[in-house]
Amino acid sequence: MEETRKRILDAAMNVFAEFGFFKAPARLIAEKAGVSKGLIFWYFKRKDDLISEIASRALPVDIIENCLSKDVERKELLRCIGSSYISKYSDERMKKLLIHSISASSSYPLISKMLDRSCGEMLRRAALRVFGKDDKKSIIRMRAFFGSLLCYVLNRPQEIEEKEYIDEIISLVYHEK
Repeated sequence: MEETRKRILDAAMNVFAEFGFFKAPARLIAEKAGVSKGLIFWYFKRKDDLISEIASRALPVDIIENCLSKDVERKELLRCIGSSYISKYSDERMKKLLIHSISASSSYPLISKMLDRSCGEMLRRAALRVFGKDDKKSIIRMRAFFGSLLCYVLNRPQEIEEKEYIDEIISLVYHEK
């Protein structure tokens, strides 16, 4: 049973990455998963439930949570988030799903809530660990860091290596006193 659910999710990730959430036919997901369309809706009551599940995998909440769970602070926390973010979205499918998730957030309240969590609560917790405070300036610096990561994965510059990029954005947002 768990294997069937996994096949459905994997097929949905491929189909949603290719067609987006709005245009992806459930029939094609079923075909690629090797299951009936009805079985998809046995595991996921509505297409929206499947979309929410895929979006939760596509958004960077897991990256931030994982790095926050480690015993790292300041620059090392930024480095963990940066390298994990770039690694996750180096996968073309995950990059497309991230883009589709962000664009669907205005139509899906649950996706919007997950995005708010990434850019709100999780970002605030990261700012506190990196800068020692979660004031307005620290939040802006964390948002600049995430914006730089997003820009890198959306349009990876050929002339800049990942480590060099991460080191440079860390030096831009993190100033030791």
